Amino acid sequence: MRWTPWRQWRVRARLLAMTAIPLAYLFCTFVWYAYQSRLAEVREEMAERGPLVAKVLADSSEFSVVSRRYDDLRLTLNGLLRTDPSIYRIDVLDGQRRTLVHAAARAGASAAELRYDEAPIRKRLMWVSMLAPDGKPYQKDRPAGASGVTVETVGYVRVTMSPSALLLKQTRRFYVELAVGSLGLLACALLAWQLAKGLDASLQASMRALREADDEKRRLIRKVNTAVEDERQSIALEIHDELNATLIAVRLEAQRIADLSPEGETRDKAQSIIRLALGLYNSGRSLVRRLRPEVLDMLGLDGAVEEMARRYDNARGGCRFDLRARGDFSGMEKNIAISMYRIVQEALSNVVKHARASQATVTLAREADALRMQIADNGRGFDPAQASAGIGLVGMRERVYALNGSIAIDTGLAAGTRITIVIPL
Repeated sequence: MRWTPWRQWRVRARLLAMTAIPLAYLFCTFVWYAYQSRLAEVREEMAERGPLVAKVLADSSEFSVVSRRYDDLRLTLNGLLRTDPSIYRIDVLDGQRRTLVHAAARAGASAAELRYDEAPIRKRLMWVSMLAPDGKPYQKDRPAGASGVTVETVGYVRVTMSPSALLLKQTRRFYVELAVGSLGLLACALLAWQLAKGLDASLQASMRALREADDEKRRLIRKVNTAVEDERQSIALEIHDELNATLIAVRLEAQRIADLSPEGETRDKAQSIIRLALGLYNSGRSLVRRLRPEVLDMLGLDGAVEEMARRYDNARGGCRFDLRARGDFSGMEKNIAISMYRIVQEALSNVVKHARASQATVTLAREADALRMQIADNGRGFDPAQASAGIGLVGMRERVYALNGSIAIDTGLAAGTRITIVIPL
């Protein structure tokens, strides 16, 4: 299932999301890394401080344990607890691990958080060889096989570390880093908002300018098309009223000369002039129909297109032309009707010139809100990449766009061509 809400967002929202999502990801990564770093520092500090404190206490407690001066040792332990809040409890044990002295902090701690480190209290004895009065070595209390120094374990120091104090200190640092990072994120978010706002305003202005330019282009094309059609109409009227009338007069005068002349060269020349005038008159009538299709005013768009298709079909060029019309085409706007007529004229002309098709179909359908037209043939088609290269296709597109319509050309080599046009009404 495709996620489509992104396409419904405004440009500003998209730009802001494109900027904010990486910033949020970086911020979350920074927070996670800072938090894990602080936890790692607490673990490393406890792992280093516990054995070190236990060893130092074990070395300094040797005299107190051997001499049984436990009060002084207790004072030392309590002083150490007050100065180092990370130490939760200190126990001094004898050689059989029985408690001799213990000191504990007032704050409680979870058993799962405690860390135990232990160091032995060692008594070191140095043996000195002395001579008896009789001159013999004095060895009364010396252990057999003992060397100059012997070491004896007389107790243990057990230090219980609690991470609460270290975590509190690191938490304060973490909150400071979080505050700094949040301020940075807020500043970046505000900057991203301003950038997105500025870019959105610039894009909106550019889009408005493009739409205005496009609307102006369409208005210009409509004016040009209207001017062209008006000029065609003017030329058609001049041909119809002036040239054709003159040709009719020439024909009548030539007919009178032929009637007054006896059989001979003069009469033959008059008959030749009549034929030439009649040919020119028919050419003028055909030119008038091409410049200004009178059938469009008399029969409407569907009738004019039907007459055009019948004329192409009667030409017997190897291609059959067919029209399928649906809907009421009366009362259609003049500029839409003439533009659609010209589009069909250009499309059928291309079919005759280039398609090499055996069948071409024009489909017209007038609906409540749009006029739909399709020209399809089974010819050789052409490369879609070159669809915009032909002048005729460019003219068709410009006429459609001038009417705020849409045009789609579906073609391919040896696949025929289908042109679909939709004009809003």
